Amino acid sequence: MRNFDPLTALQALLERCRVRVDGRTDGSGFFVAPGFVLSCAHVAGGTAGAPARVGYEGGVYSATVLAAAPDAASAAGQPLYPFPDLALLELDAPPPGHPCVWLDPEAPPSGTRVTATGFTRDLGPRTAVLEAGGRTGPPGRAMLELVVGEVNPGLSGGPVLSHRSGGVAAVVKATRQEDSAMGGYGVPVSALRLLDPAAYRRVLAAHDRFHAADDRWRTLADALPSADAPWAEPHPAAGGERLTAAGERLAARVAERVADRAFLALLAELPPDSAADLRAAFLRAAPPGTFEPDLPLLDRRDVYLELAARITLDGDHLTPELAYCADLVRTLPAHGPLTRALRDRVLIRAGETGRGEAARRRIDSTPLAPLAPTTTATTTAPPRPSVIGRVRHSLRDRTRYHVMVWQFRSPEEIVPAGAESAELTLPQALRLLGELLPPQIETVEALEALDGTPGRTALVELILPHEALDEDYADWRLWPELEWWTLGRKHRLVVRPLERHQEPRLHHPWLKRWTQLADRPLDRALVCVCGRGRQQRPQALDAAFNTAPELAALALAGAPRGGTLAQAFRVAVASGIPVMLWERGTDPRPLAPDVCATGCTAPGRGDCPDGRFLRAARKALTGTHRDAVPDRICDLRNEAELYEDSPDTNSGTTLDPDPDPDADADADSDSDSDSPDAPLGGRVVLLWDDPARQLPRTRLAPATVVPATATAPAPTAAPAPTTVPIPAPAPATEGLPR
Repeated sequence: MRNFDPLTALQALLERCRVRVDGRTDGSGFFVAPGFVLSCAHVAGGTAGAPARVGYEGGVYSATVLAAAPDAASAAGQPLYPFPDLALLELDAPPPGHPCVWLDPEAPPSGTRVTATGFTRDLGPRTAVLEAGGRTGPPGRAMLELVVGEVNPGLSGGPVLSHRSGGVAAVVKATRQEDSAMGGYGVPVSALRLLDPAAYRRVLAAHDRFHAADDRWRTLADALPSADAPWAEPHPAAGGERLTAAGERLAARVAERVADRAFLALLAELPPDSAADLRAAFLRAAPPGTFEPDLPLLDRRDVYLELAARITLDGDHLTPELAYCADLVRTLPAHGPLTRALRDRVLIRAGETGRGEAARRRIDSTPLAPLAPTTTATTTAPPRPSVIGRVRHSLRDRTRYHVMVWQFRSPEEIVPAGAESAELTLPQALRLLGELLPPQIETVEALEALDGTPGRTALVELILPHEALDEDYADWRLWPELEWWTLGRKHRLVVRPLERHQEPRLHHPWLKRWTQLADRPLDRALVCVCGRGRQQRPQALDAAFNTAPELAALALAGAPRGGTLAQAFRVAVASGIPVMLWERGTDPRPLAPDVCATGCTAPGRGDCPDGRFLRAARKALTGTHRDAVPDRICDLRNEAELYEDSPDTNSGTTLDPDPDPDADADADSDSDSDSPDAPLGGRVVLLWDDPARQLPRTRLAPATVVPATATAPAPTAAPAPTTVPIPAPAPATEGLPR
C-alpha cells in the first residue's frame, strides 16, 4: 500500500484490543492474552474472585478478578489507590479470535511518543497521543508520567503504547487534572510482577504463546520507524538498496525483537522454577557487579528480559540473555525437543552477532567439580560463595547501627543485596539482619548448585561489633514454616570481628596468621586464652603474639563479653588471630588458689589448668583443616542436639521480650555440658575470619571524642572494657527468630 503507515495500523490494532470494564468503578482495560484482560485494581476491583463485566465490540462478557494488588482493604481511605493498582481479569466465555497487545516491560525513555486509548465517561472511545515524561516514585515502584496531552476520566486501565518499541509499556492510572493538557500517570507493566505469582506466570505464558502463533502485532511493531532511522530510509526487509548506518541500527533492533519473541515462546513451555533458582540464574548470567532487579523474578521470562536490558561486555562475550539461555541448555535434559530447540536458537542468534564460538563454549562447558570437604588438605580451594551480613556502628552515634547484606561470589565479585539500612538500635538491627538472610541464603545455595555442588548448604558470615558477637545466632529460626530449622544447625555459620575489617593496619598480621593455618590441622594449632594472671594481661598477650607468629587459633575460656577476657579478645583481634572458639554465654570458671597460684601462662607455653573446653575442642577438631572448620562446627551442633543426656533438649529459642541475662548466666554456669561425655557444639561460637573474604571499604566510625579538660589515660594502663550491654528489645523488635 503506497501510503501505509505502520504506526497508524498499530494504533488501530491497539484499539481492537481495548475493552470497557465495569467492576469497582467504570473504566478501561485491554486483552493481554486470549481470555485475559489487564486493567487497574481501582477499576476492576482489588479482591481476587470478585465479579466484573467486560464490554467488547458490542458484547458484554462476565469476568472474574484473577489477581489484583493491592487489595481493597489496603487501599481504603487513601486519596490515590496505592501502587501497583493493577488487576488481571479472566473472562468466563471470551469472544473468539480477539487480538492481544504485546507487553513491553521496559519503560519508554523521557520524550518518547506514546498512545493511550480507552473509554472516557463523556466522549466514549478515545485515543490520545502523549509523551513519556519523568518518573514519580522509588525504583521498582515508580509511575510513568504522561505529559503533553489530556488524560480523561475513564481512560484508567487502558493501554499505553510506546512508539519506540511498539509494545504496551504502561497502564493508564490517573489524570493529573481534568479538562487540561497536564496529562496523567501510568503504571509500568513490569509492576505485574507484584501480583500473585501463579496468576502472573499463567497469563504471561499465554501471552507469549499467542504472539508466537499470531504475527499481526509483531509485523507492525517491527515496521515502526525510530528516532534515528526515518521511515523514508530503506527497511531491512525491503532489499535492493544499501542501508544507511541508521537503517542498520533499525535492522539490529528488529532482529533483537524477533529473537526475544522466539526465546520467550520457548521459555513459556518450560516448567516453573523456584525464586531462588531464578535469582541464581540471573546472577550467573549477569555482568560482574550487577545489582539485583528492583522487582521480584517470578519466571524465566523475567530473568531473560531483565538480562536483555543489561549492558553487554565488549569482545566476544555473550549478551547476558544469551548466556542465560545457554546455561538453561546445560541444565535441561540433553536430548529433549525443547533443549534442542533452545540450543539451536542460542547458536543461531549468537552467530548473527558474531558470538557463535562463545555460545558453543558456554553450552558445552561442564559444571565445576564439587568441592569435597577435606580435613587434611594442604592446598587452599577457591573461596566458596557465601552470604555476608554486617552490623556496624553509626557514624553519628555508636549506640545506633546500620545493617547490610552481600552475596560473596568471589573476591572480585561481591554483590550488595540492597542498600544499607537507616540507623537502628542493636535489637532492631539484629532483627532486620534475620529478615534479610533467608532469601540471600537460598540464592547462594542455588548458585552453588549451578556450579556443580547441589545440596551444599550456604556459608553464612556475620561481621559484628564486639558487643554483638556473643548472641545466639546459631539458634535463630528464620524459616517460620520449618520451625525446627535453626541457622547454626542447617548452615555453616561463623562470626567475624567488625573492628578488624575497619582498620587496615591490622590486615598484615591477619593475613600472615591465616597463612600459618594452611598446613596444620586445627587441633594442633589451638591454644587457650583466659585473661587471668600476669602472663595474660594485654601487654603480655601482645608480646606473646608478637614473638609467636605461628599462634593463629584460640580456644577462649569463656565468652569475651567483658572484663579481662574481653581485653584479651581485643588484643587477639588486633594481633590478627583469625580463628577463635568459645562457649556462648559462659565465663571462665573460678580456680582454687592451689590450682593456679601464679596465673596462667602465655598462650602456647602451657595449657590452662581449667582446660576442659580446650581439650574438648582439640578432640572434636582432630584432623580438621582450616577451611573445613565451619563445616565441622555445623556437624558438631547437630551432634549436640542428638546427645540424649544434654540438658538443653531444644537449642532453638524464641525471643523473650524481657530477657534476664543474669538468669541465663546462672543457667549456663549450672549446665553440665562440660561433663566428659557431653559433645562440643551445643553452645559453641566460631570466629572464622578469612582475609580473602573482605568487603568493599567503608568509612570508619569516629572514636569517642575526649574533652579537652579530661585527663588522658597513662600509656601503660590496660584498656578499660568497652562492652556495651545489649538492651532488652523494644516492642517493635519483638519476635526476632532465635
